[in-house]
Amino acid sequence: MLVISEHDVKKFLSMDDVIKAVNQAYQDYSDKLIDVPPRVTMVVREKDDAAIFLTANYRSVPFYGIKQASSFPSNKNRGKNTVMSDISLYSADTGELLAMVSANYLTAMKTGAASAVATNHFAREGAAVLAIIGTGVQARTQLDAIQRIRILSQVRLYDLDQVRAKEFFHFVEEIRNRDYPVVISSSADACIGGADIVVTATTSNKPVFSGNRIQKGTHINAVGSFTPFMQEIDSLTIAGADKVVTDNAIETWTVAGDLLVPLEQGEITNLKLYGELGDVVAGKIPGRQNDEEITVYESVGFAALDIAVAVAAYKKLSQLRIGAEVTF
Repeated sequence: MLVISEHDVKKFLSMDDVIKAVNQAYQDYSDKLIDVPPRVTMVVREKDDAAIFLTANYRSVPFYGIKQASSFPSNKNRGKNTVMSDISLYSADTGELLAMVSANYLTAMKTGAASAVATNHFAREGAAVLAIIGTGVQARTQLDAIQRIRILSQVRLYDLDQVRAKEFFHFVEEIRNRDYPVVISSSADACIGGADIVVTATTSNKPVFSGNRIQKGTHINAVGSFTPFMQEIDSLTIAGADKVVTDNAIETWTVAGDLLVPLEQGEITNLKLYGELGDVVAGKIPGRQNDEEITVYESVGFAALDIAVAVAAYKKLSQLRIGAEVTF
């Protein structure tokens, strides 16, 4: 069994590798080559501490896997990360455990790559101004991935924690792939005003910007909300969007507060969901069709993508003979 560490993922798995794996996983899921059973959520000892188990079984490659993602807010008092995740990768031929993959950074890379795939299909060809609300780890991989899909002319940042925004501002120097200015905005509304691509990567339970500031032709990647009660994107934006796509329609109507809140308030119906991103990637339904459309990609976490990236890491590190070999 191969143990793949956070260090291994960061050093040997490139964002280009991850975008390729994620794009193929969307295609395969649309073509019914990947089975994704319903997720299991388990409350651990305290009501706020929980673990989610996501599984995927590949028919196109000989792997299946389980991702465990825990959220322990109480870890703040212990000096540990509040969110942790790992992936167990198995052989579909023998059932043996092939790899244990540390998946904190892998998850962030996967989410960034998914936004890049969505941006590729839904952002206007000339989209060049990127606004990012929330400047944590997810924001880093969002920028790293999206700048590979569109030639950016400006990046705007906003975070309630201005210190963290300034830290991210300096981090951009490490990943910027061309010379574009980076601006720290004074408010979320100022950040998104006139932006072509908007990313929300927060843990907010209430909308982080005003929908009336979104201009025609904007594409939004909403990646922070992951419970029925979290609503990064206001109901006005969702109701006014021309196309809303997601990873998995069934899970979206279970966990995505951005859609569930306006649904419960009677501001949208289930018909508001245009479709799944995999069907766009596979060419079964069109992406953006004109420069005026407002489009939203609602990320809900999708085991097919996680396992696909874990497979990519396993294949690459096996070839390089990187990682710790463990036998039982």
